[in-house]
Amino acid sequence: MTHTSEQRRFTQLNRTVLLVADLLSGKAHDRQSAAERLGIQPVAADRQLRAIEKLPGVKAVKQGRRRVFRFDTTALTEAPPLAVLIGACFGASLAPLFEGTPYRKALNDARDRLLRQSRRRGSFQDVERKFVFLSQGGEISLPDKDANLEELLGALLEQHPVALVYEDFSGKVSTRCVEPLSLAVYTHQLYLIGREPDGAVRSFRFARIRTTEAQGRAFKYPSKAEYDPEQVFAHSFGIFGNEAQGVEKVELKLHPRWATHVRSHRWHRSQRVRISDQEVRLSLDVALCPEVEAWVLSFGEDAEVLRPASLRKTIAERVRRLARLYAAPCAPS
Repeated sequence: MTHTSEQRRFTQLNRTVLLVADLLSGKAHDRQSAAERLGIQPVAADRQLRAIEKLPGVKAVKQGRRRVFRFDTTALTEAPPLAVLIGACFGASLAPLFEGTPYRKALNDARDRLLRQSRRRGSFQDVERKFVFLSQGGEISLPDKDANLEELLGALLEQHPVALVYEDFSGKVSTRCVEPLSLAVYTHQLYLIGREPDGAVRSFRFARIRTTEAQGRAFKYPSKAEYDPEQVFAHSFGIFGNEAQGVEKVELKLHPRWATHVRSHRWHRSQRVRISDQEVRLSLDVALCPEVEAWVLSFGEDAEVLRPASLRKTIAERVRRLARLYAAPCAPS
């Protein structure tokens, strides 16, 4: 074989590789664009396109009088199972929580990328309305605090301690140094679960974190035996984990009209129910915290606390204060 023929074959191969690389990167080519890309005549570009059309994943589609060549990624990738696609849809439904940040688009893009690999794309039309997370008020601190979120996510993934300037529920501002262990979504809000220097694991409302700064060397992420969110919140009635008081058996007597709702609703994994024509008994093994009190009061006059005595006393006092508040006529606005 002469040097000239070798050079010609190398040039042909180089042109083929350039076209294939373009298609793999998501570009499309017809004879005219391929000719311009390779610096050859359209007739020669036609031959190149016909050659790569035989490759797996290369598809030719008629657009008017043109034949447009694209690469179909699904031809070379295993189609994701239905459960994976639905999981991605549920994950993307959280996107409104991150309104105004790059994460909203990223969640949707991740779902769409998987759907493009599926052979069941037709079943996922209008998917944004088929899988929905009702974000209510959403995370009020975003997008204004998206820089804090970026810093916090980086520290969480790289396992760096963070210094937080934090405002607690009472309005007191302090600087806390914590090891970020989890980012949690609870009642449509973001919370950082962090370990403080004394070893206590506490929750921090993201919206009340004023500043976040990653610190020093990375820490060793605890083993599951040392830290398991499921265990931390096993007896919690909400976002209060180890910060709550000791576990108590909470028992309520509810009006019989709650029977149907109680049969089909679970407030806590420890929930036990006894239903009769006269009453509904509802028992939970939970740590007492403000969220338990708010839950009991949400039933209004339809609930009576039977145990523990401390919770019954607390609720009774709060009801007395409510009664005094509403006994007075409402002042005109």
